[in-house]
Amino acid sequence: MGRGMAGVMGWGRRDGGRESAHLARWTGSRRHRRWQDTGMPNAIAFFPWVALDEPVIVGPVRLLPYERGSLPGDQPNVSQGEIDTVLAAYAERKDHLIPEAMLMEIADWALGEEMTDQVKERLFRARELVAFAALAKRRLFRGHFDYCNFDTYAFVIQNYQAGDVGGFSFFTRRRDGGTNYVWDAEEFAFLKPLHVASNSKVALDLALLDALFKADERDVVPFEAIVEFGRANTDSSDVPTHTELVMVKSAFEFLFTIGTDASEFAKALAASVPPSKTYDGPLASRWTKARPNAARPLEAWAREFCDIRGGAAHGKKRGGPRFVWSEHAHLAFASVLFPLLVKQQLSRSGFLVLDERDSIELEWIEAYLMHDPFEPDNEGRRHQPRAHPWSSVYSSQVVGEALRRHIARSIDEASSCDVSTDE
Repeated sequence: MGRGMAGVMGWGRRDGGRESAHLARWTGSRRHRRWQDTGMPNAIAFFPWVALDEPVIVGPVRLLPYERGSLPGDQPNVSQGEIDTVLAAYAERKDHLIPEAMLMEIADWALGEEMTDQVKERLFRARELVAFAALAKRRLFRGHFDYCNFDTYAFVIQNYQAGDVGGFSFFTRRRDGGTNYVWDAEEFAFLKPLHVASNSKVALDLALLDALFKADERDVVPFEAIVEFGRANTDSSDVPTHTELVMVKSAFEFLFTIGTDASEFAKALAASVPPSKTYDGPLASRWTKARPNAARPLEAWAREFCDIRGGAAHGKKRGGPRFVWSEHAHLAFASVLFPLLVKQQLSRSGFLVLDERDSIELEWIEAYLMHDPFEPDNEGRRHQPRAHPWSSVYSSQVVGEALRRHIARSIDEASSCDVSTDE
């Protein structure tokens, strides 16, 4: 294997910037490495931990399936062998290289072409929207079905030296700056994180993703909100729940353009979510008792969520009997609610036609508040999709109501046809 260097980029910073390694070549023995700049790098952009079955084109983005040894095949600017060699640094486990992945191209940039700062920023921005479209599509408490997290869509732009791709470097942050590491590809592999499921397949809300790109072209996409939401949904044990609480609340604040005040948050939610038709359920009385001045369960949730978030941000006690829900329950509910609100906002701006099921789920969102998703009685049923109360809410209230409306429309259409025939 050759000894060219491929710069690995893609490990994001909290300030939204990206650390990158300049392209270089190493010479000499492994113990004594000397580096020479070689100018503008060629690059490949890819999602190493998730596989795609068929090509997808949405907005300015082209998503392409990668399969070791066969897909996407030789491209105008890079060969299949070079792609295989670059991705050989990524493994599912020891001695087991990733067999599949997803590649990304954008606008007039294609795989293997030179990587400029402008293209790099466009690619990383697109990654945020792609990952959000995946998070918006998942359903919770269905076992392994449809589940993903933000880190499932980890994204890498890897530089390489055409014809000589045997090694690479990568940059990591430090509190006093950062440092660069250099490795031979035969000696090193990035391993799939334990909290990312094996054999993950791409599942995107394509209508939402298309709307996000259209809104982004007009510079009205809620990008900062989407970034915060993504970072709060990694499932990584390195991100504690109290940090996720702060980031999720920040996501809502960016989305609604509001401050940290609980009343302001409750008011924004009330203007976006129609009152539920019923508040029945095991926790109905607990929400009323915990927040007696709240006009509805959603307001009670909003105020408790802000209360817990305040404790997380300011070093105060975050749990106790006065709270109806745990931190995990609040985060689960927010992960259902937030994407629906983004879709609603895009719909109101004319970028998206809101799916009927999404509209109905927003109408019935408070039904989820009537159940503790992590109650001991529910823990043993989390891998039985039809048994979990949140799954029951979705199937009976959301899917059921959508079916009832469909039947009603069909009857009306049939009646209209009968009238026209009689005439």
